[in-house]
Amino acid sequence: MVRQLLLSLCCVASLLAARPAAAEYPDRPIRLILPFTPGGVVDVVARHIQTRVSELMGQQVVIDNRGGGGGVVATQALLAAPADGYTALVVTPNHTANAVLAPNLPYDTARDFASVSLVAEMPGVLAVNARLPVRTVAEFLDHARRNRLSYSSAGSGTFPHLTMELLLARSGVQMIHVPYRGAAQAMTDLVAGVVDAKMDVYATSIPHARAGTIRIIAVTSPTRIPQLPEVPALAEAGFPGYDVGFFIGVVVRANTPETIRARMEQAFVAAVNDEMRRDLETRGIRAVGGGSAELDALIRRELVQWGDLVRTNNLRPD
Repeated sequence: MVRQLLLSLCCVASLLAARPAAAEYPDRPIRLILPFTPGGVVDVVARHIQTRVSELMGQQVVIDNRGGGGGVVATQALLAAPADGYTALVVTPNHTANAVLAPNLPYDTARDFASVSLVAEMPGVLAVNARLPVRTVAEFLDHARRNRLSYSSAGSGTFPHLTMELLLARSGVQMIHVPYRGAAQAMTDLVAGVVDAKMDVYATSIPHARAGTIRIIAVTSPTRIPQLPEVPALAEAGFPGYDVGFFIGVVVRANTPETIRARMEQAFVAAVNDEMRRDLETRGIRAVGGGSAELDALIRRELVQWGDLVRTNNLRPD
């Protein structure tokens, strides 16, 4: 009996020894979902960091552009994937805005996601079509009062939408919002004169401004930016306290194992090296390389900010 028991134990031990060890994370490509179509500033930053994170993780990071719904389509794609660290989502101000702009979302923004990294941030710019007969914020708003102007965005709840609505709310001016599926098309139609204005970011606006097809008349940061020293901040152009920035972060599902989430955080933070900082700086983008705590704090702050704007002005998805 004892001999039989010893033989059984030996067999079990042999089987356990023969089983392959559990694969160490990551052992296959990681999907990074973007809430916009290719061509915009988010796509530019994501493709910058994609290569570095791939090197640090030892697995390819694959970009998956899922434009539409102001970021909701991309967010649902993340939540439909397993919480195993092989799918992550790039988030921007639309992530926090949707929570208050569309209260019936099929997810809870505050509870269903775990922050990974605050990758980058940048001030916005107020740009108009070059044929519009305005050169200052005051002229722009006066022209908008007398002529029903339109402005484009990458969709309801996105940075261009809410930053313009914040300006319109403070100025008492009304404009027609024309949402697109992505930032690239929204800019294309501004350049073509299909729409009159757009809140954008320096990185994607400056080539068109240099080409003379659009005109940048203000920045959304509290003070002027080094790249555009001659362009006033909205805060000094009649709207004191106006301070809105565009952030780019990365999140995963909230129930992702902490060891895996922390491994991703380590890679995304380390990916923002000096070379990347210098390269993005030339485009008007500040590479942050912040951790999960920094992104958590920013998301909490924006949930309050956009909540106040939406409730005060009764904004609804277009």
